[in-house]
Amino acid sequence: MDTTLLPGMPAPFWFVQFFKVVGFVLHLIPMGIWFAGLPVAVLCAACNCQHSRRYAQRMFGQFPIIMALGINFGIVPLLFLQTTYYKSFYTATILTAWHWIAIIPILIVGYYAIYLAAFSYRNNNSGNGCMCNKNNQRCQCKTVFYGTIASICLITIGILISNGLTLMVRSDLWTGIMEQTNHYGATTGVANNMHDSALWLRLATMFGLGLITAGIWATVDSHLLLRTLRKSSSRQTTGQNPEQQSEESVSDWITPYRRWTILLSVLLTVLGAILLTATEWAVKSGNINEHLTIAYPHFGWVVLSAYLVLVSLLFAGLIKRHSGKFLTLAVLFHILMLAGFGVIRQIGQNAGVSPYVEVSKIPTNIQWSPLITFLIVFVLGLVLIAWMLWQAIVPSGQPNPES
Repeated sequence: MDTTLLPGMPAPFWFVQFFKVVGFVLHLIPMGIWFAGLPVAVLCAACNCQHSRRYAQRMFGQFPIIMALGINFGIVPLLFLQTTYYKSFYTATILTAWHWIAIIPILIVGYYAIYLAAFSYRNNNSGNGCMCNKNNQRCQCKTVFYGTIASICLITIGILISNGLTLMVRSDLWTGIMEQTNHYGATTGVANNMHDSALWLRLATMFGLGLITAGIWATVDSHLLLRTLRKSSSRQTTGQNPEQQSEESVSDWITPYRRWTILLSVLLTVLGAILLTATEWAVKSGNINEHLTIAYPHFGWVVLSAYLVLVSLLFAGLIKRHSGKFLTLAVLFHILMLAGFGVIRQIGQNAGVSPYVEVSKIPTNIQWSPLITFLIVFVLGLVLIAWMLWQAIVPSGQPNPES
């Protein structure tokens, strides 16, 4: 296609590509926690293990906020996706219009189910994940039920989004799909790309990365966010008589719970690495359509980074005194892994649409007003979220007398 006929991009090409990758990585972190972590939390809520139920209780209390962050961060890559790849993006989404429209009601159902699951577990008054009476057992059943509905909704949304994004790089299929799904020359929007192997490999890759993210978040939650609970508990119990203290203080279960979350992180990292390795093998085996090697590039070093995360977590469990330092290394390794995957995915996306349009050759027509506005809002949003996380990690100086 002659790129001179296309309207100019409102920002430099490097700017669009950079913030698309940055937004994609910021979206991947919370998305991985609820995309792959939600099924794990549902399984843990159904188990009889006290640590499993405590983990589920903490995660379900955080899922509404994490889901909101994931959805809002997803706006950034979607914005730049429409800015750069509008010809192929809108073509693919118009051909699959009803699938994209279906995302909205499914998301609403999933969002409400997340809140219902969170409030069901909040009604468990034991406070430590114990389900020893009938009322708490009913709360457990409600949490598993609503959590399962939410997980099905979110996985379905992942399939529908992958359906459109994989079709976006298959310009060779557009004409045939249009001929099969038009009514007097107008597309009906009922087409799909479910037969494309890239869709399912893309979904498997996202789930594998999500498993690693969810595992690392479990250790971050137990080592950082629980620090607030432990310090506030020690302040509140100071000076009290033994009979006024709870039978199981925070300090009694927090250490074994942290070890349990490290084991969970190792397990999820292994499963995620296996899933990433399997998808890479499927691409390199040559048994899949040739176009997939362009739309889905090799990422062998990403799998290697996943094992580096695993090694860091193992050291965190073995060297208890320095577990915080190794946890920090694990988080940094994983963020770098997600960033590397985002760059590789971006290169593959550019190569996938190249038969239709060379995005790097699209003329630039910089629009300074929206560009500056975006930068200001983006930075302010990151600062606000960082402040909120800091308030959650660092305990306040005075305990709440009503707690």
